[in-house]
Amino acid sequence: MFATTELLGRFHTRKNSVRAALRRKNLQQMETVCDAWIPPASLAPARLAPHPAGDHRDRVYPPKLTFLAFLAQTLTPGASCRAAVRKVQAFYQSQPVPRVISTDDSPYCQARARLDPDQLIAIRQQIAQRMEQALPTGAGEWGRPVKVVDGTCLSLPDSEENQAAYPQPSSQTPGCGFPQMRLLGLFSLDTGALLERAPGKYTTSEVQLFRELWPRLFPGDLVLGDRLFGSYHALARFPQLGLDGIFPLNAHRDQDFRRGRRLGRHDRLMTWFKPRQKPAGLTAEAWALLPAQIVVREVKVEVNNPKGRVKAVVLVTTLLDPKKWSRAALARVLGRRWQVELNFDDLKTTLQMDCLSCLKPAMIHRELEMHLMGYNLTRALMLEAAVTCHVPLYRLSFKGTLDTVREFSVCLLRAPASHRRKRQAIYREMLATIAKDVVPERPGRREPRCQKRRPKAYPFMTKPRRKMKDAPKSSRRKRKNPKKP
Repeated sequence: MFATTELLGRFHTRKNSVRAALRRKNLQQMETVCDAWIPPASLAPARLAPHPAGDHRDRVYPPKLTFLAFLAQTLTPGASCRAAVRKVQAFYQSQPVPRVISTDDSPYCQARARLDPDQLIAIRQQIAQRMEQALPTGAGEWGRPVKVVDGTCLSLPDSEENQAAYPQPSSQTPGCGFPQMRLLGLFSLDTGALLERAPGKYTTSEVQLFRELWPRLFPGDLVLGDRLFGSYHALARFPQLGLDGIFPLNAHRDQDFRRGRRLGRHDRLMTWFKPRQKPAGLTAEAWALLPAQIVVREVKVEVNNPKGRVKAVVLVTTLLDPKKWSRAALARVLGRRWQVELNFDDLKTTLQMDCLSCLKPAMIHRELEMHLMGYNLTRALMLEAAVTCHVPLYRLSFKGTLDTVREFSVCLLRAPASHRRKRQAIYREMLATIAKDVVPERPGRREPRCQKRRPKAYPFMTKPRRKMKDAPKSSRRKRKNPKKP
């Protein structure tokens, strides 16, 4: 008794043999990948979807089936809840005794709402941790974990609940805009996995969300970000937390290299004094604990752009030793910062996380976690292919990996479960195919924030749709003074 989907393969077996089937490492399917990267105990019904009355009745949408159907929905861009329900219907129709279930997607949505969001966060974090452990010894180029931080914005459906939790920008007319969520992500530079995230309202500053992630960092981490995050508060707190940071110098800071203590050419130790004005969002007690002055290192590095020209960038960092961290090493680290933009592009464009679809904030958070989990699982497959086939991880295509897994999972389903060697051969071929899908080497890549394809020339809404009236077509307008023949 099993069902198959194009993405997940088998997600149900006879009676109590689900756990035993999932623990077979020879089932090289998407669900086996989930089992390899997600601890089986995390998908236990008691933890993933506890029932308030302790009821263990035979549900149409049990927790594991709901979880995998939700994951397949997020990994298939454009898939609706109706499509997920149709997959479940096809599953029940494939049983020896077919079971007719409702075609309505409301029970499926209720089952998704029973998923514990805290447990989904824990599963996503465990995937990222296992990816860090799967890295070969000495694979890190920098000798310590490098984590890249950046922010983005997501569009939510225009419902009253979403508007109350994540209001639309004030520049938009009420009833004519969409709720906006600001999301800050912390990625691993070695694996590309999303480690932590901090959502907030559109009006919330990324610097304030960045402070929320500091308790989730570990001593010895090296944080890389853009010029927005290199504030006095961050550079003063990082040494106290055992962290280090590398950020481009803010444009409001003086770039005079005639000051400070000289460490080399365009390399100085500078003394920063505490600003008089407290930053917004920071308590007076936390601001009072900061020292009156700090010593930071400012370095001017040269970065090559695709046109062959050299661009000078001034960095500020807490790495004060020029022997351990030379100008060339800092320039290489800065050159990798653009990777976080590509990670967000994979999430927002390939997985279509740019516009979420749930109508309530509680479900928005679950949908967000499932997108992030699907992203980490895809990155885990890319890491496995890179380690197995000895290719650079960041040269592999995210979209190509997702397409390859979808097609090869169908081939794996056709192979009988008893043919272990054939399944393993198909899985190895899938990893080899992922490893061959290499993107071109594009050092210093920067994409302009513009669109090439012109949208339709429809006017924008200036009032709620119910108050708008279609203007008469010009061809239907009657002429006031028709010409006489």
